[in-house]
Amino acid sequence: MNSVTLLPNKTLLWKECRNGWVFFSLLFGYITFVSSYTLLTELSRYKSALADGWIYPIMVTGDRLSFDSGEFGFFFTLLVVVMAAVMIGQERDQGTFGLLLAMPYSRREVLYHKFLLGLGIIVAAFGVNALVMSGLYWGHPGVPIPFEVADIWAWALRNMVVLAFVFAFTVLISTLSGTSVGNGILSMIFLFFPIGVTGLIVANLELWQVHHYEITANLLHIGTLLTVPSYIIDRNIIHSYPLAYMYTVLILITLGTYQLAQYLFARNPMEHNGEVLMFSGFEWFFKLGVAVCFALLVVPIGTYRSGLEPAVGVIYYLVAGGIFWVLVTLLIKWRRKA
Repeated sequence: MNSVTLLPNKTLLWKECRNGWVFFSLLFGYITFVSSYTLLTELSRYKSALADGWIYPIMVTGDRLSFDSGEFGFFFTLLVVVMAAVMIGQERDQGTFGLLLAMPYSRREVLYHKFLLGLGIIVAAFGVNALVMSGLYWGHPGVPIPFEVADIWAWALRNMVVLAFVFAFTVLISTLSGTSVGNGILSMIFLFFPIGVTGLIVANLELWQVHHYEITANLLHIGTLLTVPSYIIDRNIIHSYPLAYMYTVLILITLGTYQLAQYLFARNPMEHNGEVLMFSGFEWFFKLGVAVCFALLVVPIGTYRSGLEPAVGVIYYLVAGGIFWVLVTLLIKWRRKA
């Protein structure tokens, strides 16, 4: 894509904006409620407490911002996943992809404008909210707020960078799945797959009485580091490394993910709209991944009290994996016939 094609097409951009205002309203509204409104409420209560002579540390513990919590980070991730999944999926559900491609627009242009709008929504929502929060900070000079305006913008920037990757990743998954629901579910599964699978491995190591603290700690650390949404769920993860390095890597990965999405979207078989997987070549990988993960999940749960003999344990894994392989195969076939 050259510098000329990087310029937005007014018609396509306006179309995306008309469809995207709902997502912006939801994201901005939620961010405002959990950050600006929370900050305003706490500032007012803290100011009243100080006026009454009370020492009332209600906003933070140590240097932690009250609006910077794991719960909020998870819901930010969920909202962005839903936004990206629906932006792609609704075109398939409404059958408008074919209409767009019949016009003088390429597949690359269609996806580019969706990506551009999604990033714009994320940056605008957090940017405007950070401005509001900065105004609240400056508007209460008499209150000893235990953080600076720079901390507010650092929080907003971290969310922008991480959620930009989440959006790009969901767009990528949306080029593989032909349904809006499939886009969202698969994206959430694979976004949290690294920490999930390492947790399952650790649980199975304990089941087989393989106790090695260093191995367990390293596995969980690697799994957490590869789970990008964890950077806004637990800020200590990303702050353990040089921020300039982490942000650079995340931005490069985001751009690479977008380019891969463009590559797959250009080869997207539109006749497979509505199917769980649009590329049949990915079926074996998907079914194998589901079978292995659910086997690792089910066997420790089913044998927790009874213990596990080595020979019997192998059979349990094979049976559990085989059952889920068959179930996923039937699901894919059912969606194809639907």
